[in-house]
Amino acid sequence: MTKEVEIKITSKIHQEDESAVFERDGLGSIEKVGEDWRIKYDEKNKEGDVEVKLLIKPNELVMQRGDAKGDHTLMKFEPGEKRKCKVVASGKQMNLESLTNKLNFSEISPGKMQLKVEYDLFSGLYLVGNYAIKIDIIE
Repeated sequence: MTKEVEIKITSKIHQEDESAVFERDGLGSIEKVGEDWRIKYDEKNKEGDVEVKLLIKPNELVMQRGDAKGDHTLMKFEPGEKRKCKVVASGKQMNLESLTNKLNFSEISPGKMQLKVEYDLFSGLYLVGNYAIKIDIIE
């Protein structure tokens, strides 16, 4: 059964000597399918809303952000594993790899779930940066 939810996203980025924190929100839906969770929401941005789809499996996360026909990101996360990722921006594709340090999805109170993922992003052998994303899902 699909439920309507409110989404609050906090992203922390650390690249070389610079750090930044971004906060976004959106509206969407959550659905449990077997042991997996599917979350879909529109992230509010100044340039326009961006569709985000999450597939949360017991030990894996797949995140698709943006329109597959235009600029988009496909990220895969599995604790302790390097997984191939793809970013397409302005018609150019970057092939990256994520190394997941932490992946946790849990109910933190009735009607509120939280997804946390911490990862390192690599382009070949080069460390692009360290990232942490927290997504609160509120019914």
